[in-house]
Amino acid sequence: MRRIHILTRGFESPNGRAFLFPLVVHRRALADAGLDISFHCNPADPRTVDCDALFIESRVYSSRWATEGDTRVLEDIADLGQKAPVAWFDISDSTGWLQPQVLPLVKVYAKSQLLQDRNIYMQPHYGNRIWADYYHRAEGITDMDEATPRVVVDSAHLDRLCVSWNSGLADYSLHGPTRMALRQKLPIDWLLRVPTDFTPAHTSRDIPFTCRMGINYSRATVSHQRRRIAALLDGRMATNKLGRRAFLEEMRNTRLVVSPFGFGEITLKDFEATLCGSTLLKPDMSHMETWPNIFRSGETIVAYKWDLSDILEIIDTVDDQSHSMADMAAAAQETYRSALIGPTAAHDFVSRFSAILNNTLNSSGADGLVEAT
Repeated sequence: MRRIHILTRGFESPNGRAFLFPLVVHRRALADAGLDISFHCNPADPRTVDCDALFIESRVYSSRWATEGDTRVLEDIADLGQKAPVAWFDISDSTGWLQPQVLPLVKVYAKSQLLQDRNIYMQPHYGNRIWADYYHRAEGITDMDEATPRVVVDSAHLDRLCVSWNSGLADYSLHGPTRMALRQKLPIDWLLRVPTDFTPAHTSRDIPFTCRMGINYSRATVSHQRRRIAALLDGRMATNKLGRRAFLEEMRNTRLVVSPFGFGEITLKDFEATLCGSTLLKPDMSHMETWPNIFRSGETIVAYKWDLSDILEIIDTVDDQSHSMADMAAAAQETYRSALIGPTAAHDFVSRFSAILNNTLNSSGADGLVEAT
């Protein structure tokens, strides 16, 4: 039995919950595969590194980068890496905001979603997001607090990048987020329930499209796309947020759900809409690799251009294209259902987890702190 310790902040954030959720619900399948996982919260506790491999959730150190600086944090990560093979799990929202300063210190850098072309990580992007860079270059959008560019310097480190699992492997039913948040205070595993209630995509729906979203973000390059969409839809459809029950009920009666990028390409609404059987209208996501992948343009989602030049035209075709759009929603549901509750769901997750573990154990080794600084 291999012992894998998960260093984590727990179920305190949506991303953290989605990271831990499948580890809990598939714990038995992992054990059957000879993998004993346990959760730890204190990097300084010697028991944390008493394991065959240490998987570190990135949020464990998120508050320290700005207050202590890279050097001190990297020293602590390097120290852990001297005691156990380390895989770093970046659970941030987007394909961007990589933490390349960590790469020399870990065997594997796993992220919920990555750029398909890994070489792009060696180029600076405004706002550390590929679409933020697009709006900065194409439309002159700037952030008040500009992010320091983070780029991969050594191309050899690109081989350490791999896709883990995205935020879809969690419970986005009506009460799912509440139960997952409660798990932080009550360590009772039965609070985590895999959603099984999918509204059939081909049910009759009265609302052509909806676009419920927030538009106030700390970064203008993030909010820009949403603000432009809200302006385009002004007078055609309210875009203000609803309470959770009303929000889900509306989506069950909606054919097309507009879901722009937020801090990341993937939003929780994407999975909620898929449970509700609505077709997703997303910005083009062909640059992204993720798992499970419900974001295949023309197959599971409808995609619009980043410059928004075709979004109204797409929305105006909802009635004429309702059947083909429902087919896409059904295909997205099939992909999502398979990852959540399909007959191979546990096996598929264990296989992905095992591949990350094997790479962590069999990697030639981390480079050490000197190169990181």
